[in-house]
Amino acid sequence: MTVHATDEWLKKLSTSLNQQASSTSQEKHKIHLSAICEPLSSFFPEVTPGNIQDHLLRHGLFSPVTSATFINEWLNKDYYSTVNNLYQRCKRAWEGPSTNIFILPSNEDIRELKAWFNSNAGLSYPDKLFLFLSSTASTKEIAALFIHEYSHTCRLHHFPKEEFNYTLLDAVILEGIAEWLVRKKIGKSYGNKRIEYLSDEALSELWERWIKPHQKIKRMNYKHDLLMYGSKGIPKNIGYIIGYNIVLRYMEKNKKSPRALLRVENEEFISDADLA
Repeated sequence: MTVHATDEWLKKLSTSLNQQASSTSQEKHKIHLSAICEPLSSFFPEVTPGNIQDHLLRHGLFSPVTSATFINEWLNKDYYSTVNNLYQRCKRAWEGPSTNIFILPSNEDIRELKAWFNSNAGLSYPDKLFLFLSSTASTKEIAALFIHEYSHTCRLHHFPKEEFNYTLLDAVILEGIAEWLVRKKIGKSYGNKRIEYLSDEALSELWERWIKPHQKIKRMNYKHDLLMYGSKGIPKNIGYIIGYNIVLRYMEKNKKSPRALLRVENEEFISDADLA
């Protein structure tokens, strides 16, 4: 497992776009599918390239109508070596798993992604992770994103389940650990900008109202994402905020290494935060 040579895929895409300069949006969509998503098929068993494309586009992958000029400029940044160095260091320090890493441009036209994450985004799984980087991503921004996503991969590796059996509580703790690690290693200005410190009273109140009654619901339950990201009267990013504050309190009491933190059971976090 490795940091994959996605630069070769992007060069192929750029060449195709230049050769078909008058392509329609639909044709560019197909070129994007062929160059970027078909090579990913072997990493998503039983999922079509079209579904892979839809999924990645929803999570920040660059648009099929992105110009060849932009892609070539992005390739000049050489993000590969930066990410590979981060991977080797974190893998060694955390005794983390080997994984497949894919680095690709992000969609810088997504307004919310630009406002809250400087147009950087990621996705993680037990056996792979994606980094969608902007054309202006700084070394610290890349480090923050990598630490966040690779911490997910490590924890999913240590607590394996079928994908759709992960619960809301799993997600809350997963994100809380990632946000704590980013702030500890890179600085609070590089984490999720919506994360805030809660008083003990506020944390207890929000936990009791939004998470505790629903903590066992699975990923496919429609309430899961509402309670993680907020909507329809639910505070924005409430699952992340609660998760971070739980992990913060746990680490204030226990001061474990990142390696040990990634292996702590959900119930231990809840108990130490006096939320049980």
